[in-house]
Amino acid sequence: MLNSKPKVAVVENDSGLLKAVGRLLAASGYEVALFTSAEKYLSRFERTGADYLLLDIALDGMSGLDLQKKLCQEGIAPPIIFITGQGDLPSIGKAIDNGCVAYLHKPFEARSLLNALKAVKNVD
Repeated sequence: MLNSKPKVAVVENDSGLLKAVGRLLAASGYEVALFTSAEKYLSRFERTGADYLLLDIALDGMSGLDLQKKLCQEGIAPPIIFITGQGDLPSIGKAIDNGCVAYLHKPFEARSLLNALKAVKNVD
């Protein structure tokens, strides 16, 4: 039987937040893959397998914005929701210019994240 759960990849370098988001999404019916860096996402995940990507901007190594740009250039970017503590206008502008579908500021409520995913799902 095929698994019909939407797949969400989460790239976040704060291990506590990464685990919490992973638990929330799993409890909400999503299949979840967790990554602590953009490089680990690129090397370990079948990149075309994620239905959604939750992505932090300020990562160690490659930034979330650089990962977004790379995925867009390769034509394999799933819908991206940024979850970040950086709320500066240039970062927001770059994320939007490259097609992010939502931008959540840390700390964010669980409901806000789930609503963003639901909104993207309803648009797909």
